[in-house]
Amino acid sequence: MAETEPKRGRPRKTPAGIPSQQEKQSSGSFFFHLVKEQESWALQLKDSKANACEPDYHRYTGVIRNALREFSLMHQKEQKYLRWDALYQDEVGITVHDPGPRLMELAVRSRLLLDETNHILQAENEEARVQLLLTSPKENWIIASPRILLSEQSPLQTAIHPISCEHVVLGNQVYHCEDLGPYWHEWSLLNADMKSSDLQAYLSLVLSKFPTITLAYEGYTIQNSHPIEASASLFFKEIDAYGYLHILPIIHLESYPPGFFEEQDIIKVVHIDETERRLTLSEVVYPRDPAEEFRAILATMGKETKSAVFEEERHFILEGDFAQKFLSLHMGELISKFSLFQASILSKYKVKFSKPTLKLSLGSGIDYFEGDASISVEQETFSFTRFLSEYRKSGFITLSDGSRVYPDMRKLKRFERLVHQQSKQKETVRVSFFDIPALEKEAELSIHGEGADRVRTFYQGYNALGEKPEAYELAEGTLRPYQHYGVQWMEYLQKHHMGACLADEMGLGKTVQVIALLRKLYHKASHAPTLILVPRSLIYNWQNELNRFAPELACTLYYGPTRQVSQLEDPKTQIILSSYATIRNDSEDLAKKHFFYIILDESQTIKNLETKTTSAVLSLKAEHRLALSGTPIENGLSELYSLFHFLNPLFFSSQQEFLQTYMKPIQENQDPDALKDLKTRLYPFMLRRVKKDVLKDLPEKTEQTAYIELDSQHMAVYNKRREELKERVKDAISQGGIAKNTFMILQALTELRRLASVPEADGAYPGISAKRAYCKDVIASLVEEGHKCLIFTNFLATIELISEDLTSIGIEHLVMTGATVDRQSLVQRFQNDPSIGVFVMTLKTGGLGLNLTAADYVFIVDPWWNRAAENQAIDRTHRIGQVNPVFCYRMIAKDTIEEKILELQQRKADLASSLLASDSNAVKALSEEDIEQLLG
Repeated sequence: MAETEPKRGRPRKTPAGIPSQQEKQSSGSFFFHLVKEQESWALQLKDSKANACEPDYHRYTGVIRNALREFSLMHQKEQKYLRWDALYQDEVGITVHDPGPRLMELAVRSRLLLDETNHILQAENEEARVQLLLTSPKENWIIASPRILLSEQSPLQTAIHPISCEHVVLGNQVYHCEDLGPYWHEWSLLNADMKSSDLQAYLSLVLSKFPTITLAYEGYTIQNSHPIEASASLFFKEIDAYGYLHILPIIHLESYPPGFFEEQDIIKVVHIDETERRLTLSEVVYPRDPAEEFRAILATMGKETKSAVFEEERHFILEGDFAQKFLSLHMGELISKFSLFQASILSKYKVKFSKPTLKLSLGSGIDYFEGDASISVEQETFSFTRFLSEYRKSGFITLSDGSRVYPDMRKLKRFERLVHQQSKQKETVRVSFFDIPALEKEAELSIHGEGADRVRTFYQGYNALGEKPEAYELAEGTLRPYQHYGVQWMEYLQKHHMGACLADEMGLGKTVQVIALLRKLYHKASHAPTLILVPRSLIYNWQNELNRFAPELACTLYYGPTRQVSQLEDPKTQIILSSYATIRNDSEDLAKKHFFYIILDESQTIKNLETKTTSAVLSLKAEHRLALSGTPIENGLSELYSLFHFLNPLFFSSQQEFLQTYMKPIQENQDPDALKDLKTRLYPFMLRRVKKDVLKDLPEKTEQTAYIELDSQHMAVYNKRREELKERVKDAISQGGIAKNTFMILQALTELRRLASVPEADGAYPGISAKRAYCKDVIASLVEEGHKCLIFTNFLATIELISEDLTSIGIEHLVMTGATVDRQSLVQRFQNDPSIGVFVMTLKTGGLGLNLTAADYVFIVDPWWNRAAENQAIDRTHRIGQVNPVFCYRMIAKDTIEEKILELQQRKADLASSLLASDSNAVKALSEEDIEQLLG
């Protein structure tokens, strides 16, 4: 992609490729005619009277000569192969049956291309993106239709069709688009009506045939995810009249019909989550040929296989007695290696497959309930302990008639996850209060005693939240409806002595919701003080917000070198504001205090249980606990354990059990059931809203990548150092591996990033780097037009250089780094002073608690691994109070490590989804091949 400048309005047309007046006059004797063929489009040459002609390209110039020459060469190539229609070419015109995108492009630019109605097609200079629009005009019904998107225009939805894999026609205009792929001629597939139940399979087929098109479905989020592996499967077709068992090995992926992957060329699949209203797109990786795998297992039966097994085109037929013997010996292996379809027919061999049902009878409890459990299969009932014991030993359950039952493993795993054996001798079980909602959907459940009343009261009341009006007021302004619900939700959990995490997306006003809650609680009754812990950069932001929205609350700032523990003894104090660093240093004194509420802002600060900060926070005593975070999980699920160990200590049992029950199944095995159970458990205690769902009036945000081309001298400096670092890293990894060389690898990658961006900062380059020149040119014009800009970078040296550049062209600007003390005054000045056009800061500094809605352009000079940090920085301006569309530009130096990081992010979902926030963790997640690609 060429370097782009962020300017409003439609780009100006470029004169390149337009025929001259002389060319137009000399070409009036012929035209290129589009002719529809069975699967594609052909081009024919005809004169103005629609007769066949063969103009000599030597007599023309410019784009017309190039078009004719290309046509002639392709026609000659096609004539090498016998075509029946060649006999009639004098009547219909000389024809090229497969023009390809190059010839089609030249024909369009010649302005001599006629459509089927003999109208000239005009070339449009704007690049178009093809998008499939999904609409639902009535319940359970979907309509799909293609449309094109232009850079700065609304979507165009009139009838469009392709004439090559890189050209689409809209009316009499031809747009160039990204390669539609080898199936572009199957365009009719993109216009379809279907039942909602067929949408998943349909989209998988569409995206496999048209890999470059995008999707749009109102109300749904579209996201890319890591590749997923299909599984080998066995389809038991029948036991025929002669007793022979027919088996067909196939490829399978859950929620797709058997045979789908054999019948279609599927390379990408779509998962539809109706609950989250999300479409997840993944490439699909095929397993080893299931027929080969099945053949290998059959071979272990020895010579008998040759006479008892017949194979025809991957279809296996097993003689009856052999089938019974084979299944009795190898069913466990088949279950472990294959998904099984239509396995019910195997009951003839006393082999059954069943979904077990669970029955629970639980007694009194508070956080855990104890009682009895049983599991039933095929109308026979076993105690929970006996069932699991026999299954773990044999892999099946033996029924009274001698049949072997193979229970649904997913069901069984779920039972084991939600129900815990208390004692093998007494055969009792233990169930967590927090797992009751999941079990109510999964089991026949009865609970007795006070604990049952507590469960019902809590979850019934939770489901009715929002039905009863509650009043929450601020000293200034009013709460939005979603904020009002957020306060009601927090108050409900507070009344039930449950910790909560408000995880609203950045910019939705978490601070003001908490202030509204505290205002009401302290108005109703007197309480011990509330301790609010925040990063030091947000201390004064919180103080300002409290003074603005709840000035009557007595707030004490416990922070800085002059703080005294005696400050906390004042009986009038209601709110204590402090920082994590302060608490870490004063943990012994503060652990002796008792607070009404402990509230953590940016609660991901306690994501690691091993740190002194987390230990200090966990040592504090309070009646109620609340956490705020726009990114509650940054690096992995272990942080969730740490967070809820603070909020509700008994929410998860031991750290080891959390690891076995949730972390490993979800992170290593992508277990959808474990993820679903974890979400069900978390749902009442973590509230997450995103801007696109609750702020329909928030202006549009446009994110683009600006590719910056470096000059040859800059590239020479970069490549020389890259080769040196590549050898050094390669040697280090060969000797000690990645884990032992994380710091050294990170240093090498960081140095390359700096060289790609601003090599002059290290004296490695004598000129002004391309990114600095880009910033000067683009930002100068934006500021002149009255826009305000935010510039984020990871390097202090870049801040200094950009600041110098802005000063040299007379642009008033502000600078903020981690060392800046009075950040709030700088924010207020940027927000209110029209003479300040630019705010330059580090990405880390700009990611926390700043409201910068005066800006409508954002530039990230040197993007890195962590998209979450970048999005937080962007959300400083795209939040409540913003009235203008926001434009965000990530600047990528072409042919450098920055461009390769983008490619790597697309391949590695853990990076693309920004679960890796720290550089060291990002490096650990890389393979040797990844590192070689980055340095290559």
